[in-house]
Amino acid sequence: MKRPLPALALLMLAALAPRPAGADGAALAEARQLADITASEGAMAQVMAMMRERMITIITAAGAPSAEEAGKIVDTVLMPEFHAALPDLKRQMAAIWVGALSAADLHAVVAFYQTPAGQHLLAALPAITGKSIETGMIWGQKTAREAVEKHADELRKRGIRV
Repeated sequence: MKRPLPALALLMLAALAPRPAGADGAALAEARQLADITASEGAMAQVMAMMRERMITIITAAGAPSAEEAGKIVDTVLMPEFHAALPDLKRQMAAIWVGALSAADLHAVVAFYQTPAGQHLLAALPAITGKSIETGMIWGQKTAREAVEKHADELRKRGIRV
């Protein structure tokens, strides 16, 4: 099961200033490079595909005659805006990195990602992240089910239907 990097999903929701206070040019340059390295086209494509599917559902519910027609609308009207906005996403991602790490740290992280081990990690992260998310979701569902079963009487006392 392919899943996007969780950080990328968070980044899509982040509202950031164009230039963090105190950020110097070197830090921004390193952060831009790191954002380019870590926001692989594959991860972005996964996020875009998820967004596309959600928009198809919304457009279908909003009155499109079919999901196929909604897909055509999304692909020709809405998705081009997302593709055009990708440079802004990379800028926002760079701002997050600058806000979290010094220029020296950013340089070291970029250097690591350029090593064979860093390249292997980048290649493996989508699968690792996908499996981690899947494992977490299964764990969460199991734990929630067990907690509800264990505390069913208490939940009913509080007016919750179980």
